[in-house]
Amino acid sequence: MYIGNSSYPEYFLIKKSFDKAVFVVNSEKKTKESFINLSSYKDFFSSSKEILFIPSSKDVLDLESQIERNYAVYKWLTTPKAILVLSKDALDVRLRPLEEFNKSLILLEKGSSLDRDFLVERLLKVGYIKEDYPENEGEFSVKGGYISINVPKVGIVDIDLFGDEIESLYLKSKLLTKKEINQIYIYPLYDFDILSHSPLQLKDENFVYLRDYINEDIYTLDIFENLNQKVSFFSDLSDKNIGSLKDIDESFKVVKIPVKNELILLDEKVAFLPEIEDKNLDLDVDPIKEGDYIIHEDYGIGVFKGIETREIRGKVYDFMILEYAEGEKVYVSYLHFDKIHKYKTQGFIKLDKIGAPSWKNLKKRVKESLKNLARQLIKLYSERQSIKRPPLDVEGQLITKFERDFPYVETPDQLKAIKEVKKDLSKDRPMERLICGDVGFGKTEVAIRSAFIHAVNGYQTLVLVPTTVLAYQHYVKFKERLEKYGLIVENLSRLKTKSQQEEIIKKLEEGKIDVVVATHKALSDNVKFKNLGLLIIDEEHRFGVRAKEKIRQLKKSIDTLYLTATPIPRTLNMALSGLKDISVINTPPEGRYEVKTYVSPFDENILKKAVEFELNRKGQVFYVHNRVETIEERVNYLKTLFKNAKVDFIHGQMKPSEIEKKILYFIEGKIDILVSTSIIETGIDIPTANTLIVERADLFGLAQLYHLRGRVGRGNIQAYCYLFIPKEITKDARRRLDAILKLTRPGSGLKVSIEDLQIRGPGNILGIEQSGFIKSVGFDMYVKLLKEALSETSGESEFQPQLDLDFDYYIPQSFVENPQERMNLYLAVSKAESYEDIEKIRKYLKEFYSELPSIFNLYLSVEKIKRILKSLKIKKLSLKEGRGFLEFSKDTKPEVIHTLLKELKPYKVESSAIHFYTKEIEELNSVFEKTIKSVKIE
Repeated sequence: MYIGNSSYPEYFLIKKSFDKAVFVVNSEKKTKESFINLSSYKDFFSSSKEILFIPSSKDVLDLESQIERNYAVYKWLTTPKAILVLSKDALDVRLRPLEEFNKSLILLEKGSSLDRDFLVERLLKVGYIKEDYPENEGEFSVKGGYISINVPKVGIVDIDLFGDEIESLYLKSKLLTKKEINQIYIYPLYDFDILSHSPLQLKDENFVYLRDYINEDIYTLDIFENLNQKVSFFSDLSDKNIGSLKDIDESFKVVKIPVKNELILLDEKVAFLPEIEDKNLDLDVDPIKEGDYIIHEDYGIGVFKGIETREIRGKVYDFMILEYAEGEKVYVSYLHFDKIHKYKTQGFIKLDKIGAPSWKNLKKRVKESLKNLARQLIKLYSERQSIKRPPLDVEGQLITKFERDFPYVETPDQLKAIKEVKKDLSKDRPMERLICGDVGFGKTEVAIRSAFIHAVNGYQTLVLVPTTVLAYQHYVKFKERLEKYGLIVENLSRLKTKSQQEEIIKKLEEGKIDVVVATHKALSDNVKFKNLGLLIIDEEHRFGVRAKEKIRQLKKSIDTLYLTATPIPRTLNMALSGLKDISVINTPPEGRYEVKTYVSPFDENILKKAVEFELNRKGQVFYVHNRVETIEERVNYLKTLFKNAKVDFIHGQMKPSEIEKKILYFIEGKIDILVSTSIIETGIDIPTANTLIVERADLFGLAQLYHLRGRVGRGNIQAYCYLFIPKEITKDARRRLDAILKLTRPGSGLKVSIEDLQIRGPGNILGIEQSGFIKSVGFDMYVKLLKEALSETSGESEFQPQLDLDFDYYIPQSFVENPQERMNLYLAVSKAESYEDIEKIRKYLKEFYSELPSIFNLYLSVEKIKRILKSLKIKKLSLKEGRGFLEFSKDTKPEVIHTLLKELKPYKVESSAIHFYTKEIEELNSVFEKTIKSVKIE
């Protein structure tokens, strides 16, 4: 049991030599922190121990917790070395008895016999869902003798049957390659077997407690008295070797790893300090299939016709075949796959002709337009830099206490956004930062912390939102977090009477209100602040022109934080880095689950089952009927079906005050079923509403369907979405519905956003309409041209370093046999933006395959060096016959040259180049990595 603040117990558990241990912590939040600490120390010390987390949630509909729990139990039972971390409450979680759990494990073995129908029956029984393609975790598909199972936290398992025998068994990687395996266990997803999938019901009459799984044979050692006993207590005060931050001096070795709590070891003179690190491999590989349209940066729009493997001088190379107008073909080597982008657009597509000027001219036009945009962005940035304000204190004791009071564990992206905001506020110029993230991903907490820092520094905050309902919801959240610290939070909107509004305005001017959440009313001339320091704007694009002009005047000399639910693709964010301060939150918070989505023709039985299930669990229902003329008929129909339910409706032709009143009734639980047109698409957060019914879903766009579905599943309860359609629908509607069925994971908004950006352009982000150009050159190519335009306009040269190497580096056929899989891997590597991304790919593949061929390791090292050289602005690297040559550009920093001179010890130095004796490629890699880490690269 542990109740301290350092990460000593986790450090101890990783360092000690025992095979298995159970670590019990006093709260769920601390359990999650301990899991992160253990995982960080495991990586740092290269430990082989599995770190397993058992959630304590006892909610039968908390499916994500059940999957995490059952995975942990399965690994605990089948892994020789493991540490199980859980809170004391988790010991009382109910599970199927141990012997039943072992029976529920499905063992698949190459060469063994398998009854296909029996396997399908067992998979359904232990929680898996049958789909046409297992896009999401927990799904499986059956196509003749070919079965695919998407096993959570494991990957996609492909089974190839020959009759009743498993002929081959494969495990797919995140990068769409696969490896052959001899056997694998498929573990049960939920705590008990399934009685019904829709809605979910579990067979839970026969149970044991989690403590029964671990009580028999697990002992832990008391770390101070070395006694063999069942439970040990750790305390920071029990060991004089544990110090605090004030003990660190120049004699200490400081190690930064992604722990949640620091650890200072006095005897060893080592300090482990927290560092925000995103270890996730977030490369979303979109495979190019034969017949897909592509864009080659030099030749334009063509069609991908497959891969050809050629032997040249005794070596095997992969080429991509592209077809252009009049059947002309281009063969592209794997070394140049980074020049190829998938092209998605609607309508007729005209192929470019090789050698014709049309593509070159189009690129030139787009570039000119982007240079104008770049000039605007650079001018705005320079103006912003010239305004000054006193730096804020962002690290006080009270601020640290407030941060620790957050009841959840922050996601890596959230922590990064908070760190970036604090860095902005500690500078002597006003902050202007955009926080982007999908619905419910924790943007509000970032805003609340900014407001708290301003209050501690004596400033007021205005939170500006587009609707009265949003104002009310933000007001409740801000008040809940800030009021216990003595801060006064108010809401200025139509919900207040005239006299209440006047009182709030008076108190704002007197400085008696710290935070006010308001609609555009706060932009009126009569609203004055005593000491306004922060303006938070939620979804600025939803404000009118006059309101936007007022905002522009208001924000000139104060800190401004924009919040938007339009997720920004990483490539666009990186292109704008340095000119627009953007924080992207792409990781979903703990306890967010995918919304179970079903598409079917309208069926009254399904409707009754779905709504009754929601009402029986004391929840609420959104019902979307998008025709104002017949909405009241639909309400009456629902009232006859559900006689005890309170049913009401809203639509866009009602008075705004009437809509607001009914939505507030819904929030307060006075309405059970709210029938609405699509006006509920954005901005309503009701954790108790977890079933959505949409009529004529075929008439909605992809982004609309995604945002509608975002109204449910906002809490930690399993949500359901039923999309009703006619029997006959258009091909486009079918494509949209197929897409929405695949985009169920929290964070899928990023994919929707990219689809959207290709159609409408990034107007909300860049503040300018560019959709025509995005459509003509494709999103990836557009971002690349934007980068070039920004570099050229700011006087820098956008260049690719030249590499001249006398050795081979590629993906050998013996390692990845399938040419399509090799191409997927080449494309994933070519799309990696930074050298850190290449290292993540290497680490992931090493874990997946156990060993990587040396020639493939060389390929990854070269790709890594290529990206470092680009960042360091180095023009050319040549490695031949034991000698190396580096040519610097005019933009290479003097400190880079100085570091390389020291590390490479050249035998000849020229004005802009050095000659040196070559080292092993990995050694050279470390020199370049050391250089980029020691020199500040903007």
